[in-house]
Amino acid sequence: MALTLDGFLPHEEETLMRWVKENSRHGFPLWREKNTFSAYPHYGLMDLINVATKHDNNCIYLVEIQNKNSAKYAEGLFRYNLVDEIVLYLLPLSYGKGIPFTDFQSAQWKLHTCKTFSNDICRIVYKKE
Repeated sequence: MALTLDGFLPHEEETLMRWVKENSRHGFPLWREKNTFSAYPHYGLMDLINVATKHDNNCIYLVEIQNKNSAKYAEGLFRYNLVDEIVLYLLPLSYGKGIPFTDFQSAQWKLHTCKTFSNDICRIVYKKE
């Protein structure tokens, strides 16, 4: 997911958001290559659980959080404890208002990697302990 410094989803037309969505070496496309299954807001949570159980423990399903619908879907994934890793692109922007992403369930996360790019975007990867 990509978020502004004040916790809002970036606007689709935002230059830095386009970088996250299009950069094949460091942005969302990098994770699309690594996943086993891409999940979208119209895909039922129970169906997603069934897909995960059909694969071994190395099943990687990807949900890109880019708008209000995908944010609500991801909130459901957190609610049902289906998220093991978060890849967060922190954009050096603040909006003061917008679409927040705040519905995290209580969990302990461990920093896995952190990388800063020349455009001041920071990619932070957390894994659930």
